[in-house]
Amino acid sequence: MLLSISLKLVFGLVSLMLVTRVLGKKALADVTPFDLIYTLVLGGILEESIYDDKLNIGHLVFALFLWAVLIYIIERIVQKNTKVSRLLKGEPSVIIRDGVINLKALSKNHIEMEQLRTMLRQQQCFSLENAKHVILESAGQVSVLKKSQEDSYISLMLVDHGIIQDRVLETHGLTRKWLLDNLNKEGYTILQEIIYVEWSAEKAFYILTNHDVMNKDYCIDG
Repeated sequence: MLLSISLKLVFGLVSLMLVTRVLGKKALADVTPFDLIYTLVLGGILEESIYDDKLNIGHLVFALFLWAVLIYIIERIVQKNTKVSRLLKGEPSVIIRDGVINLKALSKNHIEMEQLRTMLRQQQCFSLENAKHVILESAGQVSVLKKSQEDSYISLMLVDHGIIQDRVLETHGLTRKWLLDNLNKEGYTILQEIIYVEWSAEKAFYILTNHDVMNKDYCIDG
């Protein structure tokens, strides 16, 4: 029994090395969700064969070989066919273009404003106003081009899709009246038309309404 388990583990290791060769030399950040599925299924095959005495080495070899062949075929098809590649591995999504936020791209990728702000902060961009281009790559990482490299202040999100963020106001000693009065001074009287409001002591208000955003697909690859 121990010999059988040892042999299965050896074949599993060889198979993992084979999959790595098939997928090519990718950095971990470049691995797509589909690549992850390859490895998870391979791990499931190996785990099942180790704990199921009814499955011998021959079964394992056949399953691993078949899976490797399927991976190779799929990868070749993806390389040759752009439409299939987009279907299986996705494509980059332009979240912000020339400083204009794309609500359709946000909705399509299930990204909320606070999540977007978190993504920007991880790329050393602490204000939505300073984001010139933001691209969500197919592998999940975010590429950000800032309008200015001088981004030394942290902004507060005060309105998100027409909803005042009372907790943020309270935390920083601000009030709804103060916010609404300032929005009125800026000429924004209908809260429901406001998509986003951020504020900082250094830059004051940055306000986006329905007229300041776009709702369309914008392709940059393929």
